[in-house]
Amino acid sequence: MFQMPVYVVSVKTFTDRHEHIKKQAKQHGLNLQFIWEHDAIELSPESESKFAKNAMPIKSMSCVMKHLEAQRKLLETNHDIALVLEDDALLFEDFARKLSEILILIEGKNTPWLVFLGGMDNSLDARFFKSERLTLIESPITTAEAYLINRSGCKLRLSWLENHPIAKPADHLLKELDMRLGITQFRVSSPFVTQGSITGRFATALDSSREKKPAWYLNLRYRWNRLRKQYLPRLLSRFEALFLKNLTK
Repeated sequence: MFQMPVYVVSVKTFTDRHEHIKKQAKQHGLNLQFIWEHDAIELSPESESKFAKNAMPIKSMSCVMKHLEAQRKLLETNHDIALVLEDDALLFEDFARKLSEILILIEGKNTPWLVFLGGMDNSLDARFFKSERLTLIESPITTAEAYLINRSGCKLRLSWLENHPIAKPADHLLKELDMRLGITQFRVSSPFVTQGSITGRFATALDSSREKKPAWYLNLRYRWNRLRKQYLPRLLSRFEALFLKNLTK
């Protein structure tokens, strides 16, 4: 269905994640390209030299390099847009339909941008609850499980990083870089991707606080956060809009 490249940030040994995301890709018409380069056990001294001293653990450095590798790979193609997924991404049933809608919405934007598709358990402001239709809202990325990038944004990021050390994990790096470089970040008004390592579906590979907690606890916390941060505020917003509409009649 989708002709753009779809890059999966993964590790060669995470076979359970590979099978799960391949199954999802088949369902939604995605042609995956796994980023096998820069596994932690194979990270070269040259790659490590790109990071500030003691900035982060080797696994986090590996993850950053894989996200940047996806951007390099896009620049080697004739495509202008790519989708980047982390290997624990959980795509909702209506993912393909909503992704198609987002691609139409972003089509007319000719400036450098990034569109974050995830963040199901994030706090959102009132702008996200005003429209029942799927829209793009200017707001920074919070995690990096699923996002769209374009060619011009990739060029700016990679060019800047040629002369500056990396000091933050992938999601924070993307947020800081794009703010510095004037690359507009959007979020979708209703997220349609989440993270298996947050829901307890997969064991986390990077977050030391989550790895100490059982899967049932992570899933319960995730559901509670979704309820209080997004479902209830969205419901209240709709009730408020309906009340105001009836009030003006």
